[in-house]
Amino acid sequence: MSLEERKRYIAKCPRCSQCKWVPAPKSQRFAAICPSIEYGKFHSYSAGGKGVTAYALAEGKAGYSETMVKSVYACTMCGACDTACKTNFGDNVEPLDTLYALRSHIAEAGHGPSQHAAIIDNLRREGNRWGKPRRDRGAWADGFGLKDITATPAEVFLHIGCASAYDPERWGETRFATGLLQRAGVDFGIAGNAETDCGSLAHDLGFRREALDFAKANAELILASKASVVVTLCAEAYAAFRNVYPRLGVSLGDVRILHISEYVETLLAEGRIDLKLAGDLVATYHDPCKLGRLSEVYEPWQGRWTQVLNVVTVADPPRKVLFGTQGNYDAPRQLMGRVVGLSLVEMERTREISYCCGAGGGAAETYPDFAEATARDRLSEAEATGANVLITACSGCEVHLRRTAEATGSVMKVRSLLGLLAEAAGMSRC
Repeated sequence: MSLEERKRYIAKCPRCSQCKWVPAPKSQRFAAICPSIEYGKFHSYSAGGKGVTAYALAEGKAGYSETMVKSVYACTMCGACDTACKTNFGDNVEPLDTLYALRSHIAEAGHGPSQHAAIIDNLRREGNRWGKPRRDRGAWADGFGLKDITATPAEVFLHIGCASAYDPERWGETRFATGLLQRAGVDFGIAGNAETDCGSLAHDLGFRREALDFAKANAELILASKASVVVTLCAEAYAAFRNVYPRLGVSLGDVRILHISEYVETLLAEGRIDLKLAGDLVATYHDPCKLGRLSEVYEPWQGRWTQVLNVVTVADPPRKVLFGTQGNYDAPRQLMGRVVGLSLVEMERTREISYCCGAGGGAAETYPDFAEATARDRLSEAEATGANVLITACSGCEVHLRRTAEATGSVMKVRSLLGLLAEAAGMSRC
């Protein structure tokens, strides 16, 4: 949707500032929901303020400046503003859709941050944000004899994701996951070097054409495999398959999309595998944006807006509104609940109102001070629970929070969910 098409939604914004706050905060200390406004301390950094910028650009009444660009891109695209707004106004404003359109408009005009050009170049050339060779994507699986799903059909397409494929520190967790599927007798395969980026980051940065290219490539790969289920280790891909691809008009048909946490929990519940999990720790859990509110299944809508009693504007026909509540929140907690000796204490901002870690939307690469400040905020909330370890099911969140904790001297230890399960099961992380 273009900025011109978004104008009617922007005009519905009542300037209430609800997009800046948790709808029902438990304390003043952790009442904020938008990392961008906490960093910028000026209205233009908020979703409402970005809407004003978008409207002005659409009307041709504003130009580009370094200050304006920073207010738009010092943002993780976490979608928390959208969840908070919809608590009061449903689908009348939908600020996240405006942010997508705004970034696309700026990127197409060639005024986005220079750091994004390098990221997109890497994605175009090598199919990952770091520019690592395509030929090395499947190196983690060398010698394990896993089925190549591009040559032999399988029931389950195991999607690895960029971080799990390229980071040797994660290979132990990746192999642990494949080992669980083998023990359960699951008929699965991997794409190896044929796998590519999911396109989620390109979409967040505003490069819709590149995002669409990745979506089409992945859809072709998945549908050609004849798999009935896709299980992904990557929270970003999980959100892309369920939410971004429908926005781009790309369908995966009737293929079921699951995150590894959901699939492993199902295998355990069905008794197909039996893990002896033991640990002695007090943990808190960070809900990743991509695994949570941004992973709700998006349903394209074609219709019109009509007024009822000359007062209330409604969608005709009714459309699905994404409130952030249908993300993957339960499976990770259920898995942690299976670890004997682990006590889970929750932070104030959880599930659909989870506070972002600061790594997403190109923020870490473009404004690292903003990304670090956001992570520090989240770590302080974790510390306030009394937990000694922070667990998350997103590789991006885990790396960013762990590095920030180490750099700032935080007492909080940060762990990935798969890494925790591997150690609890007596397997080495590496």
